[in-house]
Amino acid sequence: MAFETQALDRISRAFNEVGSTTPNMYWQYGTLWIETEDKNDLTLVKQAMVEDVLAPNYTVQFSEMKPTDREPWTEWAMDVIEKKEVNNVLA
Repeated sequence: MAFETQALDRISRAFNEVGSTTPNMYWQYGTLWIETEDKNDLTLVKQAMVEDVLAPNYTVQFSEMKPTDREPWTEWAMDVIEKKEVNNVLA
């Protein structure tokens, strides 16, 4: 839980630093769910995670959940993944 709390804190700080409102987000089963239509929000989330939260050999990956009749909003799932080595260089 400390990891999740730290991540949300760092992400919120990144949004505050640029004067933007932090989108609604929450952790569930190791995935961060982010409710946003703005892909620039994802850039800020990724930057905060990579620069302030994760170890150097990890990054994040986003998956888009498109709106449905039952849930008429776009939601993104963010997972932490290990960087793959490509020709002995981290990709």
